[in-house]
Amino acid sequence: MARMNLRDQLKKARLLSDKKARQLAHEQRVERKQKGREQIEQEQRQRAEEVQELREQERARTRKEQERLDRERRQREERIAVDRLLADARKPGPGTVKFYFQADDGALPWLELSPREAQEVRAGQLCVVRSGPLGTHVYRLLPADATRRVAALRPDAIAFAPEGVLARN
Repeated sequence: MARMNLRDQLKKARLLSDKKARQLAHEQRVERKQKGREQIEQEQRQRAEEVQELREQERARTRKEQERLDRERRQREERIAVDRLLADARKPGPGTVKFYFQADDGALPWLELSPREAQEVRAGQLCVVRSGPLGTHVYRLLPADATRRVAALRPDAIAFAPEGVLARN
């Protein structure tokens, strides 16, 4: 199939008369002759460079957009993982040791822990997290590594962590 240029397409759509089409073709030939081959080739190279630059800009924009979407997806997945950690945290006790700690609201709640759990909490291996909404006193025990993950996104969920546990890497 022969390639149709814009002039032929306009003519076929009856937006351009035969006389005007011949006039435009003549003007185009005159322009090409006046400019010469080198200048026409230079203009074509320049247009190709501009097109390449636009493509690179579009690729960069697409890459940035994809990175943003990936970052948002990772953050969403991390929030879901943190919520799952809080939901799966183990219930304390029952035990014989009463472990007191100060809550953010100034209250002094306590948990009945087994001697082993109390030892792990004091050693910084377990931390106390709030499993209900802020202001409630429903607590669970969570390992220190998981607590650091929770602290990054939901610091309000941490009820008690021995000093220095959240600062460790």
